[in-house]
Amino acid sequence: MKNKVTLELSATDYNLLKEIADACKWPIEEVIMQCIKCGMPPSLSKVPDAFHDELLSLNALSDRELMQVVDGKGAEPKGKGELYKKADFLALRRTYALSLLRWRGHPIEHYELF
Repeated sequence: MKNKVTLELSATDYNLLKEIADACKWPIEEVIMQCIKCGMPPSLSKVPDAFHDELLSLNALSDRELMQVVDGKGAEPKGKGELYKKADFLALRRTYALSLLRWRGHPIEHYELF
């Protein structure tokens, strides 16, 4: 199922996208879709549903709070059951926080999580 979205672009943004589309020989719609896909926040499609709410709640944190999660500090996760241990939820949580920081524009070239 496809949904239609209408948006207004500045002349500068439109011209840049059009320039890229012409250079790639792609329709401008494909260039826009590629930009959206590359700029999307991290996906939870491969993460068990049981973790979605808790990971999505990280989106509300400030950059500073996310960095604390990445560094293994800050509030402890809610779940502590067997599924959390088996999935190494702490590492998953830290990785998701790091992905959010990258999505927000922070340069994350190399960061040791372990």
